Amino acid sequence: MSSRVGKVAHLFFVDLIGSVVWFPVWWYTKGFAAVIASAQRALRYRSQSYAFRIWIRNFFVPMYGQYDWTGRLISVFMRFVVLIGRGIAIAAEALIYGCGLIVWLLVPLAAIALLLLNLFGGFSSL
Repeated sequence: MSSRVGKVAHLFFVDLIGSVVWFPVWWYTKGFAAVIASAQRALRYRSQSYAFRIWIRNFFVPMYGQYDWTGRLISVFMRFVVLIGRGIAIAAEALIYGCGLIVWLLVPLAAIALLLLNLFGGFSSL
């Protein structure tokens, strides 16, 4: 009988209350580190999919085999425009990931604030 009581006590105190107490620590340490690593992997993937190295390496190579001066000028201009556009896109994605990291940090605080507001706002209206 005592083993069941011990197991229930362990379940309640260690597993349930321990996980509630451990959650904020995990959220701001290991969880935040995992989100940062995920954002870095995603940005690295997007940077590779935009193929900046290939576009820069072939910057002065004429497009479509047009080796005359107008073909070269148009090719350089178009590659410049494409690199600027892709640079803006990767910067926008990095900004979005940065905003996501800030949201990750603020969500528990907002949840606690809303919980307290709901609890104490509800009591004051009685």
